Amino acid sequence: MENIKGKKIVLTASATEMSDWINNPFIAFAGGFGKGPIPLSYVRKTLYPHHPQLPDGQASYAPYGLRKVESILLGGGFSKDDIAVVYPEDLDRFIGSETKIVGISSMDPTGMGYVSKTYSSIVGGGEPMNRIEFRKLIEHPAIKKYKANLKVIVGGYGSWQLERQNVSKSFGVDCVLMGGRPGPIVELFKKALRGEELPRIAKADESLDNWNYNQEMPLTQHVALHGAVEISKGCGRNCQFCTPTMQHKIDVPMDKIMKEVALSVAQGSDHITLITEDLFLYGSKESRFIPNREAVVKLCKSVADYPGVKSIQAAHMSLAPVYHDPKMIQQLAEILIEKPSYSFSKKPIITAETGIETGSPRLMKKYMAGKMLPFQPEQWQDVVTNAFGILNDNDWFPLATLIIGLPDEKEEDMLQTLELMDKLKDYNAFYVPLFFVPLENCVLMKQKGAEMDSLSKARWDFFIKCWEYNVKIWKPTFLENRLPHPLAYKAFDKVVIPYFGKIFGAYYGLTRGASGQQFKEAVYQLSMPMPDNGRKVKGKTKQKIEA
Repeated sequence: MENIKGKKIVLTASATEMSDWINNPFIAFAGGFGKGPIPLSYVRKTLYPHHPQLPDGQASYAPYGLRKVESILLGGGFSKDDIAVVYPEDLDRFIGSETKIVGISSMDPTGMGYVSKTYSSIVGGGEPMNRIEFRKLIEHPAIKKYKANLKVIVGGYGSWQLERQNVSKSFGVDCVLMGGRPGPIVELFKKALRGEELPRIAKADESLDNWNYNQEMPLTQHVALHGAVEISKGCGRNCQFCTPTMQHKIDVPMDKIMKEVALSVAQGSDHITLITEDLFLYGSKESRFIPNREAVVKLCKSVADYPGVKSIQAAHMSLAPVYHDPKMIQQLAEILIEKPSYSFSKKPIITAETGIETGSPRLMKKYMAGKMLPFQPEQWQDVVTNAFGILNDNDWFPLATLIIGLPDEKEEDMLQTLELMDKLKDYNAFYVPLFFVPLENCVLMKQKGAEMDSLSKARWDFFIKCWEYNVKIWKPTFLENRLPHPLAYKAFDKVVIPYFGKIFGAYYGLTRGASGQQFKEAVYQLSMPMPDNGRKVKGKTKQKIEA
């Protein structure tokens, strides 16, 4: 490797996080899967390639958090000539003798996130791709060559994992940055530029109560992956297993939102992703989480009407506002269905991630009593089923997470969740069952996480039921989009999937002990041909919407 001067500050992220996953943020969940025997180069090329570089070699798109750090530094007195945001495979073009800082953003560096923890132990086996790619990044030859002269700072929502796993030192990380307040970040980077010793952990005021977020946080200056634009931060519902819900909600003003929309479109993105913990609560000032319909509709219409925006995707939504205000969902659907990101049976649909978590009123009351407000924990199953009906009636297909193994979860709690899943069998959705993981800065952070080998029969039944529903609902659309010829569709459905399902299931049955045997049976069952779903949502909520 030739000697180069390089940039003083190089910002990057791992390969899984610097890709838009072929413009599909939901497929990015696969970053938590183990890659199995498939070569990493092939997985990179087919699942998470990056966009072409800019003329100067820098990344054309980067994660939203990394773009914010870039803007914080530019607004804090650093020169744009000293900063480069680059893809990990291009580090040797930008790290050199004059490089003082390599700043890395990471959501899941050690594979401790909900999806990684769950599916790396089930799908593909071995380390999750997020962990593999982070390690490849941190061990990049360019970083190693100039390590004596530079500091490695790792931030982002997953940076806490490095300390939890005690791998910061072995990875060569000089400082773990937690939080996103601009002032402390600027001071930390100035300290590193001066060559001063950095703290092992630097906290940049994660609590939003201690600073004026909208006044201090600058706008991004370059487009983010998925055309990401933040519309609100925090949630305030205080779910004990989650970090963002512990933060009071702060809405980004409309003028700032539209400036970032304009920047994203001007720099090549015709897709806008609305970053939020809950789209339906934008503009709400109610302590009982009553939605502000006018504010939400105005926001979505403003983004949809901006010239050049072809598709819109909201990151997250909650279910209680849906049940409380069906008319809001209908009005939003009329706007968003004209800017779709996804389709089902060749028809446009709207989607966002939401949390069901459990069907147990006892666990709802114990760990997430604010999740169903303005309703009561005892009403949770009614809230979920009615919300799904309202959403489906208006072409919304939710992506719903459910948690296995919450602390003190009893068999009757899991049976109640199975009961709820039976009630949802006639609705269109995508279900993601997840093992409980004690995240940093949440109430349950010191509790023990759930493990695959400890799953009871009821928990396995629940896990399998979720994926049975997914296969039943989505397999026809998935195959139609990729195998439009009827003969190819039939061959893949009747021959290829069952054949590889048997091989895959047999492998797990032989290598994973008792849990592997259960998973083998699940794979056999899920891989068998199923008829097209042909299901129609019954429209139970139409009268309520019209009212």
